Amino acid sequence: MKFWQRLVILCSSAFITLTVLYYYTDDGLYENPHINHARLVEPNYWPVKHFSLEQDASMCHFQQTAKSSSNISTFDVYQQTDFNLHPDGSYEMPTVPPDFPRRVDHDLEHLEVIVVPHSHNDPGWRKTVDEYYVDQTKHILTNMVNKLTDYPNMTFIWAETVYFSMWWNELEDAVKVHVRRLVRRGQLEIVLGGWVMPDEASTHYVSVIDQLLEGHQWMWENLGVKPENSWSIDPFGYSGTMPYLWKKAGMENMVIQRVHQAIKGSLISKNSLEFMWRQYWDTKGSSDILCHVMPYMLYSIKYTCGPNRFICLLFDFRQVPNEFSESRAKGITSDNLEKQAKYLYEQYRKKSYLYKYNTILVPLGDDFRFDYEVEWDQQYTNYGKLMNYMNNRRDWNINVRFGTLKDYFDHMKEQKNKMFFKKNKDLPVLSGDFFPYSDRNNEYWTGYYTTRPFDKKFSRDVQNHIQAADTLNTVAYAYFKKWRMPTRDHYFKYATFLQQARRSLGLFLHHDAITGTSKEYVVVDYETQLLQAYNATQSVMQMTIQSLLSQGKVETPLVFRPETVRRNFNEQPRKQNIEVGEEGSRVVLFNPLAQYRREVIHLHVNTDHLIVKNDKLHVIPCQINPIWDDSLIVSNMKFEVVFIAELAPFSITPFMLFKTDEFDRDNVFPAKISVYNTETLIVPPELRFPQARPKKDNTNPIVMENENIKLVFEPTRGGLQYIIEKATGNKTDIGLEFLAYKSQGSGAYLFYPSSEAKPAFYINNIPVIRVIEGPLMSRLEVLFQPYLQHSVQLYSHPELQATGVRIANTINIKLLKEKEIIMRMKTDIHNKDSSYYTDQNGFQMIKRKTNKNVRIEANYYPMTSTAFLEDEHRRLTLHSSQSHGVAALESGWLEVMLDRQTIYDDNRGLQESIEDIKEVTLDFLLLLEKRNHISKQPDAHYALPSLLSISLNDILQQPVIIYFSLVDSDIFQRTLLPLGAALPCDTTVVSFRSLSTANLAYNGTSLILHRRGYNCDFPARGLQCAVTDRSVSLASLLKDFPVGSLRETTLTHLYDKATVDLHSPLELSPMEIVTYHIRW
Repeated sequence: MKFWQRLVILCSSAFITLTVLYYYTDDGLYENPHINHARLVEPNYWPVKHFSLEQDASMCHFQQTAKSSSNISTFDVYQQTDFNLHPDGSYEMPTVPPDFPRRVDHDLEHLEVIVVPHSHNDPGWRKTVDEYYVDQTKHILTNMVNKLTDYPNMTFIWAETVYFSMWWNELEDAVKVHVRRLVRRGQLEIVLGGWVMPDEASTHYVSVIDQLLEGHQWMWENLGVKPENSWSIDPFGYSGTMPYLWKKAGMENMVIQRVHQAIKGSLISKNSLEFMWRQYWDTKGSSDILCHVMPYMLYSIKYTCGPNRFICLLFDFRQVPNEFSESRAKGITSDNLEKQAKYLYEQYRKKSYLYKYNTILVPLGDDFRFDYEVEWDQQYTNYGKLMNYMNNRRDWNINVRFGTLKDYFDHMKEQKNKMFFKKNKDLPVLSGDFFPYSDRNNEYWTGYYTTRPFDKKFSRDVQNHIQAADTLNTVAYAYFKKWRMPTRDHYFKYATFLQQARRSLGLFLHHDAITGTSKEYVVVDYETQLLQAYNATQSVMQMTIQSLLSQGKVETPLVFRPETVRRNFNEQPRKQNIEVGEEGSRVVLFNPLAQYRREVIHLHVNTDHLIVKNDKLHVIPCQINPIWDDSLIVSNMKFEVVFIAELAPFSITPFMLFKTDEFDRDNVFPAKISVYNTETLIVPPELRFPQARPKKDNTNPIVMENENIKLVFEPTRGGLQYIIEKATGNKTDIGLEFLAYKSQGSGAYLFYPSSEAKPAFYINNIPVIRVIEGPLMSRLEVLFQPYLQHSVQLYSHPELQATGVRIANTINIKLLKEKEIIMRMKTDIHNKDSSYYTDQNGFQMIKRKTNKNVRIEANYYPMTSTAFLEDEHRRLTLHSSQSHGVAALESGWLEVMLDRQTIYDDNRGLQESIEDIKEVTLDFLLLLEKRNHISKQPDAHYALPSLLSISLNDILQQPVIIYFSLVDSDIFQRTLLPLGAALPCDTTVVSFRSLSTANLAYNGTSLILHRRGYNCDFPARGLQCAVTDRSVSLASLLKDFPVGSLRETTLTHLYDKATVDLHSPLELSPMEIVTYHIRW
């Protein structure tokens, strides 16, 4: 062969080789050899822990049979109701027959009327909680003491413990004695008694229980009160979870008000404004609580005496100089007494038409009423004259008196028992909830499900911090007792921080706080208190971790620092950059779950030349990811290190980071970087990240995958197009996109879009797409600058995390006026009749169905943490670490509203738009599950998540707590294992907190457990806990603790239920919450 021929062949070979290498790299098929190596060695470092995955037969039976025998389901009521309007914008409702009552005078049934004076005190709304207290609330409560003393037959009810405690702290002891006397006499009733009257759409049941417990314990210790009745008249819709919690706390009756007026009309037509509220899954009625729905639009005097609001305005006798009032009342004199009494009597009779038992409740009050002494005199004196006249009219057969909720329910039940001979005398049984809410004009209060997501996320962060800090405080107290060390000073210090934190979070659960429906400067006050709570919990965790690891030997100086911090009330939390030196930096991980967890940990560090050692000081593999200085510039000062941690229940586990001179190629694996829609990628040359050539005009789908699933993304916009299950090859369309509704009058409360959603960021905005791939995880980021950074993260290990897809949306829509941004998925799941499921307060799942006959906003529902679509083969679940509004407007669709900016006041009292937009990262987890076998979709109006879904949601709701120290001391190199056993997957610790007296002395430990119901139709792969372990007892769980006494109580520890054998297996029924009081 001639030379020139050899030269041609050689050049051709070189060209082909270079071309192949170019295209492999360009298409993202380049494999870093370190990645392969890490995949091979991974099982050696993290041996598989085996758990019993055999499903519980009783739970599977529960899934098939647990269905309440209720007469009324709100799911059906919403589908059957006609939402017709009168010309004035009010909803059509059944009217009282004009000749009612039809009986002759001597045959008129006796009517008992209980007039209940009240004052609704919002702990923040248009003023801060402190401003309201100083300006009005303290005067209301002071007047109450004086006037109830002056008028022994007058009564008053009070709901908000936060205000009562502020006032109580200013009282002389003699006044406190007098207040207790008013309670004993029945003139003053504490109703509900939580720290606040919480919102019911956006709140998580864990924090609702916490604030209820805080309020009830305060009331019991200071007033000797155990609330029997709930009064929740202002939340904008009602969850089915709250009646369960109120009943568990010992309450037997409840009153609600803000139910959709058309739904009230449907209940009226069924003679069902009073009912026993039962859980959908309760077959026995053990959760039943009597509920009274107020019939008219509001709780003010204008709407409470009867159906004619103009006549009712004749009986609001408040007249304060220079104050605007709608009232048309004139003082009652001998000249107008008969006429006015007849007007009022007729309204009472017409109202009685709506109820069965010839007893009606007539609230007398409004927002911040009775703040002037003169109003007490005006209302009491004039109503006294009217009552006296009406009660003496024998032909009217009526008795009107002041009373409390207890008086009303006692008399109503007494009348019910007397009507044994009547048909339909029993109360109907209702299951479900009352969302969404509309008061008039087909205007729906569904915007507040999402309003101010920064604060909704902030409160959830504080919630999981309080849970973790409570657990650590309780563990520290128990160990200090065991180690025979002094506890009083430690406990006082920790309890002070924790009380401040839980009361700040409790305040924020108020129905004008977490809803985002307060004035901007009031929101700043809430955020400031949330920041104080966040920092207080971090201080407790910092001190307890150090004390526990050193066995109480090193308490000062504090050497541990939180890995994530919040610098300001209006900024997101930020990860700290850990300085890694040759002598080592210690990182400790606290697992707040009572189950084992194997989880990928993410830290920010100052070098990529490092190794990670576990608690046994063995080197473990880690992945190094880039941190970006700019959208396309990789930092050479900050890096993300990623490794797998194995954590026992409630454990504190140390890890060490050591700086190395040489890059450890055997244990440290840099991620590969790819970028799309750009020609630029700047990586400092000294860094070891493998890189693909930037792709300016990519037309091929972008792929991320692990052993289980393959994610395929649209090449230009980066939206997740579909998921392929590798084992079967089955493809599920996802069709993820971001859209925006344009407002035509939305406000803090109302969602009122002008049309269908349109693309949000796509016009002239081709986003940069970044992809990193490594042995432990891969991440795709889409940069819709300056509005949104959308991140999708897929883990390769461990198996549990590898089943889900993590989504994070960092959003800032400050520049987008009148826009409400959504993330929508258009899937090919064939959900039956467009029905889907959302969670209620993180406690249970309830069925929803889109109504095509009403507008978009009427089909939005609250999602506290979970929503899913399903068909006979698949279920697609979206978990969220914060609350949102959610909808499924078409079959296979699921959308969640991310943020909203409104320039209008929606005329619901706030008098302000929502424009204080803040950057916030909203975290989600997407789970696609295939059923074990084809299953016909049930007709039940609730559903159960899978065990896999429960476990992944636990990871999202209760993240690992991370602290670090740059101090090198072997005294902290120990693993603390407080629990002797792990709880089964379906059982969670709602609360493990130490109770305190008013003087912050230890008053026992509260342990609240919840057994979550689960669906047996789905695989349980990757679980890190046992499914059927019913051998666990409190003795085995707490074997390291010196348990002195143990008893089961009601939810807030006001009533004892039973003494518990410490060694008996835990036997919790599905869905039930059980509460224990422990003394060490």
